Amino acid sequence: TAPRAVGWRGRAHANDHLPLSRRDDVLAFAGARSAFAGATSEAGAALSDLDLIETHDCFTVAELLQYEAFGLAEPGKGATVIDSGRTERDGELPVNPSGGLKSKGHPIGATGVSQHIMAALQLTGEAGDMQVLGAELAAVFNMGGVAVANYCSVLERVR
Repeated sequence: TAPRAVGWRGRAHANDHLPLSRRDDVLAFAGARSAFAGATSEAGAALSDLDLIETHDCFTVAELLQYEAFGLAEPGKGATVIDSGRTERDGELPVNPSGGLKSKGHPIGATGVSQHIMAALQLTGEAGDMQVLGAELAAVFNMGGVAVANYCSVLERVR
């Protein structure tokens, strides 16, 4: 039997200004961009290496702005990622195969833990009907406020 283990391959945290008036572009989610880039860089992984992302979809627009911050879409084009089918469970880069926060709730403090559990289930092949076949590398992104506190981790299946 293969070991049931998941490891941390990369992680990063980035803050942004709480007052939106102090940000260069309120729609850019610069902190999210920085945390995602830092975690994938530490992991030695490109966006194309990821098998799935569990992201903090507290609001529809937040998820779309995260797509742009992560490099899945050009600024202002986040919705095109959904239209393309790229983020579906059988798409090129499944996002929130767990169903996201709308499917399980959003308990403050526990949300990030839940996202990591859902990613770990994917990586160990124990996600049941939500399983992304062959998942070995997952990114998890969580934010507090309007992308004020941003944290991203890259998890991998340990064999």
